[in-house]
Amino acid sequence: MHNVKRVRYAVTMAAAGLVLSGTAITAAVADSSSATAPKAAAATGTHSADVAAAGRSYTYLMFKKNSRNPSNSRLSLVYVNMNNPDHPHSYTVNSWRAGSGNGSKDTCARNRGWLPNGEYAIKAFYDHHNGGSHGVNGVSWLLSNHKCHSGTWRTDLFIHSEMRPNGTQGPRTGGDSPYRWDGNGDYKSNGCIKLKPSDIRELKGYRSGYPKPTRLFVS
Repeated sequence: MHNVKRVRYAVTMAAAGLVLSGTAITAAVADSSSATAPKAAAATGTHSADVAAAGRSYTYLMFKKNSRNPSNSRLSLVYVNMNNPDHPHSYTVNSWRAGSGNGSKDTCARNRGWLPNGEYAIKAFYDHHNGGSHGVNGVSWLLSNHKCHSGTWRTDLFIHSEMRPNGTQGPRTGGDSPYRWDGNGDYKSNGCIKLKPSDIRELKGYRSGYPKPTRLFVS
C-alpha cells in the first residue's frame, strides 16, 4: 500500500514538473515575442519613412547658357534624392546640347533673344503637340511666362524640337521647316529651348523612371 502511494506521489510530482516546465516555456516565448514586436514595428516604421522620403525626391531641369554660342548651351535633368532629408544628394541624370534664341543675348527681345535667367514653372507636357506650320509640334514642355530685367514679358515659351505632331520627321523642303530637323542651325529659336529630336525623346523617356520635373532654372 505504501509503495502504491509512493508511485502515485512520484507521478503527481512529475506531472506538476511538466506543467511548470510548459508554463516557463510559454512565458519565455511570450517574452521573446514581446521583445521582437517593438523591433518589427521599428523596422516597419523605418521602411515607411524610407518610402515617404523617396516619394519626396524630385527632379528639375537646368539650362546653362553659353555666351560664346547660344546655340550650343546645355539642358540638364537633375535628380535630388531625399532619402536623407538632412543631407539631400543630387546628381545630373543626363545633359544635352540645346539652344535658345536666334543668337541674340538680349533677354528682353521677344521672339529673338535667349531666355532671361531665373526660375520657370513647367506647366504642361505634350507628347503630340500640334502648333501648325508656325508653331511647336510633337514632344514638348510648356513653360511659364517670364519677365526680363526691363519688365518685358517673354511668353509662349516651350522646350521643343522640330518634328511632326506624331513625332516623325517631315520631308525635305529645301528650306527651314518646323517639321524637320536639318542640322545645327535648328538649335536656333524665337527664344524657346530647342533640342534635336533624338535628345528630346531621350529626355521624355526619363519620365517613366524618375519624378517628373516641375521647374526649370536658367542661368
